[in-house]
Amino acid sequence: MITGSVVDPSSFEKGGTLVLDAFKPGSGTEANDDSDQLSLMMVKGIRDALPAGNTQFTLSTDDQKNSDFVLDGYIDDYGRDKHFTHMNLRKTQVHLSMDGEIWLRETGEKVLTFQTSTVIDLKKQDPKTVAYQIGVTIAHYIASKGSNS
Repeated sequence: MITGSVVDPSSFEKGGTLVLDAFKPGSGTEANDDSDQLSLMMVKGIRDALPAGNTQFTLSTDDQKNSDFVLDGYIDDYGRDKHFTHMNLRKTQVHLSMDGEIWLRETGEKVLTFQTSTVIDLKKQDPKTVAYQIGVTIAHYIASKGSNS
């Protein structure tokens, strides 16, 4: 489940070119191949699903100079972080949480925020597949907020 808000509805509903930046490792995540793979899969999920949402955005993965909006995201936690001991994770489980925002490139003003977290059972789920599905969910969230603006 994604939570968040549209911070600036008038700017958001105008739409334009949206650059998808990689999800960066946050304070509870190591910068390594695993976090890079999760980031790539989240961006792929967004890229694959957002056009189907019939939104007002044209997607781009480069050239921020010519874009209207930029999506920035962070993988805040991935693993068995000791800060989440209250979650009672089993030995085969890891926690994945992330947050992000869409902001206007020209002004740096936030227009939309979102966050989500999940527990992945490594015996039953592939973290990259879960990350892809999170990307798809983010795309649906963006599309639903655009159509409700």
